[in-house]
Amino acid sequence: MSAPAVLVVDDELGMRETVADILSGMGYAVTTAIDGDEALTRLRKETYSVVLMDIRMPGRDGISILRELGPPPPPVVLMTAYAGDDELRAAAEAGSYTVLHKPVPAGRLLDIVARAIAA
Repeated sequence: MSAPAVLVVDDELGMRETVADILSGMGYAVTTAIDGDEALTRLRKETYSVVLMDIRMPGRDGISILRELGPPPPPVVLMTAYAGDDELRAAAEAGSYTVLHKPVPAGRLLDIVARAIAA
């Protein structure tokens, strides 16, 4: 059985690498993208079990990318260090699995990824 594939999308190198390291250390097959455009390119070519994506990125944000994916996308967990009620509501309306607030504790990250994959 192959490892579940996870796409991590974040414009911040440190966050992207940290999340990727945590997940790959637990056996997930992790691919990264630096922005929404790269994420869309990867999502059109590969199948992922779950996507972890920053809400605020240069260019298109995580919510607009989620809307563009259309049904049925893989479960998308949006991440943010700054989210107001409007962004959280827009994330839910766009179909996000959940929103994680950065910095994300490793245990919480792993729990949410496992739940999203099982959903």
